[in-house]
Amino acid sequence: MNNVAKKLAIKLYDKIAVIYGAGVLTDVARRWKTQLNENSKSMAFFETLPELNHNAVVGYRYPADIHRNVLVLLLRCQSLHPRTLLRYQITGELLDQNKIEHEFVDNNSGNILSDMMSMVLLGDWVSYYLAILNGIDPTPVPEINFLKNRLVETK
Repeated sequence: MNNVAKKLAIKLYDKIAVIYGAGVLTDVARRWKTQLNENSKSMAFFETLPELNHNAVVGYRYPADIHRNVLVLLLRCQSLHPRTLLRYQITGELLDQNKIEHEFVDNNSGNILSDMMSMVLLGDWVSYYLAILNGIDPTPVPEINFLKNRLVETK
């Protein structure tokens, strides 16, 4: 199968997604998280480099069985600063040391805007395919409607 979005959705099935992004991919990582939450109805979080290297990496140890439940996706493109790319590599080594499943998701068009937009689109497709795997319609958001209705009730 050559469909990267489908492959990632299959890997994310029944996992908590943690999306890492840096520089121009920071907001893309946030977008992936929100699309996975809303469309796939699945739990997802995002972190940014270099900030995650100051605290999140320390949390890789516990809970001890976290590796069974999490997939870290490291969104990366060659237009990022070389030191930032080095941080990605070293963060991957730390994930390996802690036996946390992870995957680098690369886009290397050579154009910053193209890298950003391609990654946004890829994340949208991943969330759609994961919704299908979860057996749900990605469009309704009953939890958000519940929240809005409760807020209106308690004015």
